[in-house]
Amino acid sequence: MPPNIEERRPAITPQLAVRVAVLGGLAFVLFAVVFFRLWFLQVLTGEDYVSQARENRVRKIKIEAPRGNIVDRNGQILVKTRVAPVVQITPESLPAAELAVAESYRAGRAAAERRRLASARELASLDERLHADGRRSTKPEKRERRRLRRAANRAAPVPVGRIPAGQPALRRLYVRLGRVIRMRPRAIHREVVEGIAEAPYSNVTIKTDVAKDAFSYLLEHREEFRGVVVEKRYLRDYPYRELGAQLFGTLREISPQELKERRYRGVAAGTRVGKDGIEETYDKYLRGVDGYTRVVINALGNRDDTRQATVRRPIQGDQLRLTLDLGLQRAANDAMKRAIAAANLHGNGAKAGAYVALDPRNGEVLALGSYPSFDANLFAKPLSQSRFDQLNSQANGAPLFNRAIAATYPTGSTFKPITAMAALESGIIDTGSIITDTGSFQLGNLLLQNARGASYGPLNVTQALKVSSDVFFYTLGERANPLAGEVIQTWARKLGLGRPTGIDIPGEPKGLVPDAEWRNTGYAAYQKCAKRNHVEERTSAALFACGGIERPWSTGDNVNLAIGQGDLQATPLQMAVAYSSIVNGGHVVRPHLGWKIEDGLGRQIEEVTKPPRRKVNFSSVDQQAILEGLRGAAMEDGGTSAAVMKGFPLTVYGKTGTVERPGQPDQSWYIAYVPHKTRPIVVAVTIERGGFGAETAAPAARLILSEWFDVGDKQFVEGTSADR
Repeated sequence: MPPNIEERRPAITPQLAVRVAVLGGLAFVLFAVVFFRLWFLQVLTGEDYVSQARENRVRKIKIEAPRGNIVDRNGQILVKTRVAPVVQITPESLPAAELAVAESYRAGRAAAERRRLASARELASLDERLHADGRRSTKPEKRERRRLRRAANRAAPVPVGRIPAGQPALRRLYVRLGRVIRMRPRAIHREVVEGIAEAPYSNVTIKTDVAKDAFSYLLEHREEFRGVVVEKRYLRDYPYRELGAQLFGTLREISPQELKERRYRGVAAGTRVGKDGIEETYDKYLRGVDGYTRVVINALGNRDDTRQATVRRPIQGDQLRLTLDLGLQRAANDAMKRAIAAANLHGNGAKAGAYVALDPRNGEVLALGSYPSFDANLFAKPLSQSRFDQLNSQANGAPLFNRAIAATYPTGSTFKPITAMAALESGIIDTGSIITDTGSFQLGNLLLQNARGASYGPLNVTQALKVSSDVFFYTLGERANPLAGEVIQTWARKLGLGRPTGIDIPGEPKGLVPDAEWRNTGYAAYQKCAKRNHVEERTSAALFACGGIERPWSTGDNVNLAIGQGDLQATPLQMAVAYSSIVNGGHVVRPHLGWKIEDGLGRQIEEVTKPPRRKVNFSSVDQQAILEGLRGAAMEDGGTSAAVMKGFPLTVYGKTGTVERPGQPDQSWYIAYVPHKTRPIVVAVTIERGGFGAETAAPAARLILSEWFDVGDKQFVEGTSADR
């Protein structure tokens, strides 16, 4: 009898049973996970996703807040805000070919800038070598200087290039957009390329202040202009155009790097913030709070204007009141124009200069400016690279460069009160010490003389400051050199030179108070460089390869420093601070432009306080001896600026300075102090290629003082002093 079929089926082994159980358990777990996830999405978080879906239909359109006004100390508006329609293009909407053109342009411009800077460095090294050697240029060196100056003043222009081939859609967009806003397609292409090269992370502004009809047309036909954004933007407006233009700074969209900085915490991407100047320093007050419009987006991704939008109005930024006096700023700017015109009557070819007016009690900046200047409204809109290069060109006087706080120069005889203070306080001389000025000073094989060969006979320090005896201060420089501690350098640094003053706008250099360590370190590096490059020292090849510190420190360097010549580098603002420290009893003030933060109605919210940086102790007897010398120089017969200040109704303490510049006319300096119970002032003026200190800088300073004290004297009184 055959076996039963059921009996022929093999029994399930234990191993197989385990496998089946495992697979079943795994399937159960997977189904449980899927079930739990569905339950989580639908039951626990369903309402959240419904809310998010609703939010996806809503967009917040930012409304930029207008920035606060900037006013002078008397409430006169210096910077305000106006509304202007703008047209932009988003880089994300552009084809890769257009972005590649922008990247190529950016690289070419960077290379041109490197060539320009290299030429400028070579020119500076050549000038430094000539200055250190105390000689004039040879004919080959003059030719080399002209070549380097031309190369430094203008970098080779970088072509933008044409609209990329094979991009008909891009070309059609530029053509249609150009017809609406009245721009040529190639001009739009140039703006796009330059804009992306400058800031690849933000929208590119094609045109600002477009016509109302063009603005309305682009708003109504958004779908036809892919990537084109039209909006109204707040622009800065500068009613006084060139006055203080270097002080205010500009605006630009915040960068991704800045978004990570603590000072910009809470600021949204795309927000415009201050760049440089007052706009940057006081940005958190001026910026305001952006508003927004909450709009509904339909299924096609377009704005649904049938739904009511929610609007939160922006809040304008606070008003900033400066310490500047508009009338004094205007008078100082006019004085610079007249001083430069006077210098050019002597054939000097003067183009540039700077002025500073301080309250010596607290460092309030009453006027500060650089000449030539520029119309600040140019930077309220996007600026072409060619126009920027013109404003930055030395051939045009570099209007963008703020010479008052950033240009460093030897200061000539205006440094002598600092040398006098160092000599008196260190015991080299006292107020009664006599040095006989024979008209010449022997230093080794070198014979140094007073300007125009003058001889003044026996002098104390007060008399030496009055007539500005070079021989007297040469002697002090020689006596100070062997002393430990380098007393002239020490006192120069105590009074504010060789370090930033701390003014509340960026861009301030340290300057240089030269000493043995600086020169000897530089000379050692120069020797190593010459050896490494296999060039002979003190040759043109060594100059270009290794710079111009071709010898160690010597007594002659200290002698030069004592009269403000040589390697000394100081800004007009630093010199104004140093004089303020002398006249106010040793308080080294921190100059500042910000004064008060106010609301829209002019009510004070916060006061900007800048306490002195430090207190320098010196004898009141020594201070009085120096001040008497400065008073005599300005108000007594025989004083170096007496002819300029003659008839001025207030007592002036002043010092002229004339800086010898190799291969070019002298630089003119003047620093004045007028004591007053309520309106004391220190004024520093310098004119590049201005000639003697009493010829251009001193008359300009008198005009500034006349405005501040409302003297009504508008004459440009030119002196004839040969003070150096």
